[in-house]
Amino acid sequence: MNITEIKSKLAKLLRLSESSNANEAAAAITKFESLCVQYGVAKADVSADFDPEKDEVIELPFGKLFRKRDVAIITVVGAVAHYYNGKTITTCPKNNQTYRVLQVIASKANQIQIELYSEYLIDIMEKISTKAKRENPNSPRGFRQNFRKGFAVTIRDRLYEMKKQQESQALSEGGKPGLVIMEHNMKEQANALAFLDDKYPHRRPDGGIRYRYGFHKGKDAAQGVGLQKQTKGNTSPTLALTGS
Repeated sequence: MNITEIKSKLAKLLRLSESSNANEAAAAITKFESLCVQYGVAKADVSADFDPEKDEVIELPFGKLFRKRDVAIITVVGAVAHYYNGKTITTCPKNNQTYRVLQVIASKANQIQIELYSEYLIDIMEKISTKAKRENPNSPRGFRQNFRKGFAVTIRDRLYEMKKQQESQALSEGGKPGLVIMEHNMKEQANALAFLDDKYPHRRPDGGIRYRYGFHKGKDAAQGVGLQKQTKGNTSPTLALTGS
């Protein structure tokens, strides 16, 4: 039995523990606690509404194989994944040490949002950086790449801040619902990290970002980019990018 099947079974027991039949509820909670110990699952990591079709953490590649790391793209995708409670890692495909691939680790429900939002931001980054290079014809050779890095760093910082604000506003405006949002985020983050630690226990941190000519121009340009939210359309699983 894999972790998804275990959590699905535990979720059913949690739902039974809310039964109006006292004996059934007591038996369910006893079984739930027993299985948590048996499988080494923390009680806080299981919720009654767990749905494997949405909540299971999976790993999907983003983009094409590459030889040289594109720091700007890795930064943007990493920031979007973080916004949706996921993780990213660059790995070598099986039996291939020449190329690498960027992997996104997140729940099934969030994978499509991470992909679409990342593609949207990367498309804007490429268009703005190309235009900036044309407007600075005498700039150094690495101007556009440094511009992209600066752009990506600002997008990352803005997404991090936006996530913090949304959680704090939910707490201040909604009280208990805000706590529910934070608990949900924490569970998804913990599940993604557990997946990452289990599959890639010996990973190394990525290198830092060097600030060179064009970097600060990219940072400034990214301040004016609308960070749009994704919402489900009227017909599931349609997704749309809407907002400011």
